[in-house]
Amino acid sequence: MNKVYFIAPLLLLVVFSGFYTVHHNGLKAREAARIAKTEAERQAKLDAEQAARKAAMADAIAAAEQRKKDKVAKEAQDKLDKEVRQAAIDVRDKAYREQEKLSRQLEKLKKDVEVEQAALAKLGASRQAAAAEKAFQEAFVNKAQANVKALQALLVSLNTPPPVPAPVAK
Repeated sequence: MNKVYFIAPLLLLVVFSGFYTVHHNGLKAREAARIAKTEAERQAKLDAEQAARKAAMADAIAAAEQRKKDKVAKEAQDKLDKEVRQAAIDVRDKAYREQEKLSRQLEKLKKDVEVEQAALAKLGASRQAAAAEKAFQEAFVNKAQANVKALQALLVSLNTPPPVPAPVAK
């Protein structure tokens, strides 16, 4: 029985070693496959992340370039708007100055017209006074001429001796 106790465990040890080596070799292969699969997944993930980073970087660069172009275009548009606005303000100011100049000139001309109208009215009054004086002078001359005629007639009648009455026969 001593042999059975020694051979049976030895035999079982050999069988176990066989199973263990088969299983151990398969385990190494499965472990290597799992590690290879994990490594492949990790590498694929890293490659995808790298590609995503490159795409994101390219998008960011393109967006930055677009923002830069938009900023330059906006600045150019703002500058143009500012120039147009300044030109409009200059035109408005020039028109205002011209309006003020013409307003002052109009006021001066109105004052000149009032002065000339006053002078014209004065001349009209003077003309009427002269016409009245002329009429008065003509009437006076006519009266004076009539007076001269009357006085000449009186003189003639005074210078002519009265008719001598015819002697009365007694």
